[in-house]
Amino acid sequence: MNDLIGLHEQYALVPPQTFVDRLTHEWTTRYHNVPSASLRKLWATMALTYREAIIATATGATPKWRILKPPTGSGKTLGAKVYAALQAEQNATTAGHCEPVGIIIVTRLIAQADEVVTAINALSGRQAAVADHTQHRATQEQLDHSDVLVITHQAYVNATQTLTNTRVGKWQRVTSWKGGKRLLTIIDEALCNAIEENQVTADGLSQAIGFIPHELRATYASEVAALESLHEALGHHQGLSEGFGDGACMAWGQGGSPMGSVELSALRIAMRNLPYDRLIGKADDNDRQRIATRIDKALADAEAMLDRWAYFTLKGKLPTLNSAAMLVPMDAPGPVVLDATAGEDFTYELMEDRAFIVMTPPGVRDYSSVTLHVARASGIGKGSMVERAKTRFPRIIEDLSERLSPERSVFFCVHKAVEHELPEAEDLPFAKVAKAHWNAVDGSNDYADCDVAVIFGLPYRDRTTFPTNVFFALQGVQGDDWMDNPTWKGRVNLREHMVRRQLSASVIQAINRIRCRHVTDDHGGCPPADVFIVLPEGGQGDDILAAIRREMPGLQVIDWPFEPDGPKVRRGSAGTPHERLLTFMGNREPGRTSMTAVARELGLQPNARKELQKNLRNENHRTTLALRELGVTYVATKGRGGKSELVKAA
Repeated sequence: MNDLIGLHEQYALVPPQTFVDRLTHEWTTRYHNVPSASLRKLWATMALTYREAIIATATGATPKWRILKPPTGSGKTLGAKVYAALQAEQNATTAGHCEPVGIIIVTRLIAQADEVVTAINALSGRQAAVADHTQHRATQEQLDHSDVLVITHQAYVNATQTLTNTRVGKWQRVTSWKGGKRLLTIIDEALCNAIEENQVTADGLSQAIGFIPHELRATYASEVAALESLHEALGHHQGLSEGFGDGACMAWGQGGSPMGSVELSALRIAMRNLPYDRLIGKADDNDRQRIATRIDKALADAEAMLDRWAYFTLKGKLPTLNSAAMLVPMDAPGPVVLDATAGEDFTYELMEDRAFIVMTPPGVRDYSSVTLHVARASGIGKGSMVERAKTRFPRIIEDLSERLSPERSVFFCVHKAVEHELPEAEDLPFAKVAKAHWNAVDGSNDYADCDVAVIFGLPYRDRTTFPTNVFFALQGVQGDDWMDNPTWKGRVNLREHMVRRQLSASVIQAINRIRCRHVTDDHGGCPPADVFIVLPEGGQGDDILAAIRREMPGLQVIDWPFEPDGPKVRRGSAGTPHERLLTFMGNREPGRTSMTAVARELGLQPNARKELQKNLRNENHRTTLALRELGVTYVATKGRGGKSELVKAA
């Protein structure tokens, strides 16, 4: 006890009640939300968790990841800003008497990092925080003198990714400042990209090897030999895997491949400068960059495969080798994760005693004013949604148009590959229409004024590689018995269990992008809202629905008599597409897209296609200008047999 009292006097620690009072003030005056006794208890828990993490780091205790799961709309991000500002104030007022506490805040996006910095500096009344990311590199002086460093998830991973040579320097740059070692890391939302997944396909590896010119083969003979052996291993293990569950079996274990660990960095650097476009009979910088990126990715994955364990499985009919690794070090300084769906994320359970979920008080939120409309169907993964998009999207638009009144604001969450199938906003009978795709919605506040959410299509991960990679990265490599019958702590069919948990967390995040995140009374209630979702039939859909109910207490659930498949519904268009074209090209990979493909994807009749191409020939047309912002240009080849294309720069 005396030691703890001494630490409180030694370090500039923020008093929990000061944090609760300041957050309550911001919550009510700036954001016009209503606090409650349960919310204040939650905020006190957050403050105590931050303090415990700081003390644990300062005393050199065995690192543990603390997982806070405040529900969406309970002030977790605002709380991080307020705590950081208070810490900067505490550092300043106790200077010379206490050791200062430095903080790292990790956000998902660059724009969020900049917004957090602006908010902290406004709250503290001085330049206490600085952002460091690809669009704004902080100087060494700024890093040394800023109480708070804000970076993105990817930057945090990058600082820890290289375990030799540059890792120490990168990690030191992030974790140190004039006060010594930073003592608290606040990670807002689950740390995406924390597990690196690598996959090598026979076709991808064959193409990479085929592009290596004779002179490089001579210079890097041992590297090329290792790649060729890896390609042979793909064929060898395809036959061995036939008797295993999901067609998966171990290729080699923790010690690395039989070919041994091979450093491919020099070969990769040499390959990046090859004129790939000319090697395929073209002269196009975009093609050169696109192929160079693909080949470099294949070589990077091959290098990881040679250095680590690997297992074989089929992706459709394609043979693949797979491996994975946890990129973020467990000894990060005082890590506290803010994850509203932590209860559904199986990753934290797999971390076992290296992490624990902090218990939060009940009664923080009440969703009794939200109605969840549930339809059931088969084939709602990406493949089926793409295949049936031309029929399904007109049907759901017709259903919603009849069901919802014109003053509603509707947010659609769909797969990236079909986002352009949603009609132009001007063609929909709603006051506002917003849309986003999976992997681009978690943590976003852009749709907080919408009163309707439509979840159409679910973000399935590969049912074999995703759970296997996560499990092996956190629990260590298993053998062929596990590959054939994956279990853990009494759970059978572990892969399916992990897939369902991942789906549940993603769906709950998407639902809570709309205005149900706002708190309007002292019971944690929110404005009325409607959510429409198509869930899979059977036990998988039941589990996802049960998770939604768990994480959104009080939620009203009713049947939605909607069938995605059926007679095709025809809907007219007010004119040539603008938003849909921008969405389609924004989601495309760099390269060339023929206008024939554009017309097919957007369902354009001949006259509409002619009108669109006329607009694109006008350099000052709004569509042409908007495409240019995306790095897309219109190219038309004159003469008989000429073709028109949209070219997206790499």
